[in-house]
Amino acid sequence: MPPTCDVLGRLSPPDVAAVHALVQQVAAADGTAPLSEHVLLHLPYGGDAEVRNLLVREEGTVLAYAHLDVTDEVEGSSAELAVAPAARGRGLAKALVAELLRQTPDGRLRLWAHGDSPAAAAMAERMGFARNRVLFQMRRSLETPLPEPVAPEGVSLRTFVPGQDEQAWTELNNRAFADHPDQGGWGVHEVELREKEPWFDPQGFFLAERVVDGQKRLVGFHWTKVHGGQHEHHDHPPIGEVYIVGVDPSEQGRGLGPWLTLVGLHSLRDRGLTSVLLYVDESNEAAVKTYERLGFTRHAVDVMYSK
Repeated sequence: MPPTCDVLGRLSPPDVAAVHALVQQVAAADGTAPLSEHVLLHLPYGGDAEVRNLLVREEGTVLAYAHLDVTDEVEGSSAELAVAPAARGRGLAKALVAELLRQTPDGRLRLWAHGDSPAAAAMAERMGFARNRVLFQMRRSLETPLPEPVAPEGVSLRTFVPGQDEQAWTELNNRAFADHPDQGGWGVHEVELREKEPWFDPQGFFLAERVVDGQKRLVGFHWTKVHGGQHEHHDHPPIGEVYIVGVDPSEQGRGLGPWLTLVGLHSLRDRGLTSVLLYVDESNEAAVKTYERLGFTRHAVDVMYSK
């Protein structure tokens, strides 16, 4: 029998496990994960009309998967997909993208390709997609000297307290990333999902406060992350991540961003890590230059294609 494509809401636990297994196969073959953290975190959930899971099966085996989110009426639907290495060359990716387009409300689709693959670029061009956003992964060794962090005047530092700081942090994050297509518009649920992950460590989640009108107010943060810790299985040594750095717009230009970045880098190094990564938009030239000054260099590229 030819492969079949099911369009589902919430996935069953066996389907979730099958998608995770598929992701591991693709990552081992390509050297990069085909799905973002956001998709993987929300994989067990869904079930509404705004998030759809597409599964391609053959004789009960999942050969390909796509995640479709149609919530953004301004930018259009977005999707990510993965095809098993052994099933490539059979037109499954093209068929999945065609089905994704049919599932969108208006025919607009933003398609992420993790890793700047020539094959993905060629398929996108053939199907009428344009390359319109590039995300850099940058890395730095933690075994080379790090500048000492110097706190801006009037600012204090503490770590995140689960059950206390979710709402205030979410409000600050959304102010800091009001114009960002992925990071802005978070709800408390987005934080709570990550608190359940094995990598979550509040001691690596730094908050900057300033006294305003007699009360302490969050003005910046650096949320760090560790890949490959004791609760995860990876084929590489543990690596740190500058997960999110944000500064209140009213505090821009006062040195909070570089200071908080260094605070997190020192913390990751003190935990015994030897390298660190981060993601930044190619178009954010100021941030790219800041990270380059801190010793980061480009390591990999993710590309968004739009139609």
